[in-house]
Amino acid sequence: MRTLQIDMMVFDSADQTLRAYEIKRGNGQFDAGKIRSIKRDLIVTQMLLKSYGETFNLAPKKAESRIIFYYGRRSIPRPLSLIGTELNEHFGFPVYNYVEDANLYFKQQLYELLERI
Repeated sequence: MRTLQIDMMVFDSADQTLRAYEIKRGNGQFDAGKIRSIKRDLIVTQMLLKSYGETFNLAPKKAESRIIFYYGRRSIPRPLSLIGTELNEHFGFPVYNYVEDANLYFKQQLYELLERI
């Protein structure tokens, strides 16, 4: 039995769609074996997602699985992937801005910690 990594799940009650996301924050490329593994996991997740949602009484009409390459270097093409700057359009509200605000906060905290050492 394999375990699938899911970093985030979103149920959109407006269109009754359950979506699962794996989030990659690195800026590197993957080798061919890793790309095949990621694609396989995305497809398997998408196949199982609708029935998984039903176990929580969500009754999704549709299910989608995507990978987010936050910093913009896609190893998997659209439509299976998103990049950070596409998040606002994808979700319909300023997700990217909130993530960037959090990144800035933790960056500042790290720099303050390093200055004390």
